[in-house]
Amino acid sequence: YAVILLAGRFYFGYSFKDLGKFRAQVWEKLSRHDGPVIWAANHLTLIDSFLIFWAVFPWHKMYCSRLVPWSTPEYRNYYFLGGPLRQRMVRFLMYLCRCIPFLREGEDEASVRWRQMAFEKCVWLLRHGGSVFIYPEAGRSRSGWFEAKRPKDFLGRMALEVPAAKFLCVYLRGENQLYTTVYPAKGERFLMRADLIDGVLPGETNPRAISERLFNKLAELQLEWFKDGAWPRNCGGNDVVDLKSEKAREHFDLEANEVDWEWVDRHLTPKELAYLRSQQPAQIYFVFWKFFAAKEASHKALAQSGLQTPVGAYGMLEVDLFRRQVVHLPTGCQVEVAFTDDDADKIHCIAVLRGGFIGDEDNPGDVLWKVDEVPADAAAQDYAREQCLKFIAQSSDEIPSPSVLAFSEQDGIPKILRSGKICDWGVSLSHSGRFAAYSFMIS
Repeated sequence: YAVILLAGRFYFGYSFKDLGKFRAQVWEKLSRHDGPVIWAANHLTLIDSFLIFWAVFPWHKMYCSRLVPWSTPEYRNYYFLGGPLRQRMVRFLMYLCRCIPFLREGEDEASVRWRQMAFEKCVWLLRHGGSVFIYPEAGRSRSGWFEAKRPKDFLGRMALEVPAAKFLCVYLRGENQLYTTVYPAKGERFLMRADLIDGVLPGETNPRAISERLFNKLAELQLEWFKDGAWPRNCGGNDVVDLKSEKAREHFDLEANEVDWEWVDRHLTPKELAYLRSQQPAQIYFVFWKFFAAKEASHKALAQSGLQTPVGAYGMLEVDLFRRQVVHLPTGCQVEVAFTDDDADKIHCIAVLRGGFIGDEDNPGDVLWKVDEVPADAAAQDYAREQCLKFIAQSSDEIPSPSVLAFSEQDGIPKILRSGKICDWGVSLSHSGRFAAYSFMIS
């Protein structure tokens, strides 16, 4: 503990906002529970476990050894660092820090057996009154957002094995932590939110139901964090492409299936270009503009978070159409995308970095969007703004009329004003040829 505190405070310059108040709230609840505890938290850096332990444990509580948790780091992240001597030193240090290494990836027999053994060790510790620390997401969030609508059953299974255990839910994040990193920037100050909840409620027998309740609690703590933080919570974007516009076809001869590859190359990464070249000639035009729309929508979502991508720097964003993800290559930050209104005339893409769920086959998500054909006598940009305000007002019972809303800009990013105050709605505008598109987030 002393090593963690000294290194964090004097080398990294870390600090915590309202640390005394936070600890008092946590220990008021922990002191009333004499059973095992499962620590569960969001995950953004490789040293989150140390930071959360530092935030929760004051010096005078170190005697509560049963509450000092055993962590579950990813085996590959720590146990193969450096040469043989350094590896042994790291492994010894990790053991002293109460670590049970996990293998989170791999479906081969050895990996599955490893995970089961680690699971059984955690259960044994809990049954003997101890504590374990496990990240419910099973890895760092590449978007910087804890997504409650993708629960995993692991902690639900563990709670059922030890019904007396409670979950200590912690959301910790640096005030300037925009995305996943190896460790927080030096001088970072952290905000924390926490709660102690039942592991298993009376009548609960389904691991998924328990995990959903846990994920929802962490999502609530995340919302509390963003209410007090300086960064916008909702970060989304959208982009529409008119496939029949002259501008879209300028570098493509659709009749001859010919492409200006030199121009295309400036907009794609090598991986994207290889994928595009593997397509049938008749599909190249359509696939290219899907890449382009995904990049543009993601660029807008990233900009809303404070992560600016230079105009025209298309190679900094890499699209995976199969996984529906866009990665900001300099940082590894990941944006989720979905194509919504595609047909022979247009492509439309929405993107979400944080603030809500983009949606899937079972859930419509937290993004509302619309694509309209622009009247011949209307200016596309003005039309998009006007229709967006109407759309927002129609989507909310609390907004009587679009007249109470107005558009503004903040650092070049469109914002909605309501009664003179900026609304954190992740609004996004786009227009191309005959079409205008707009979106906002309702989380």
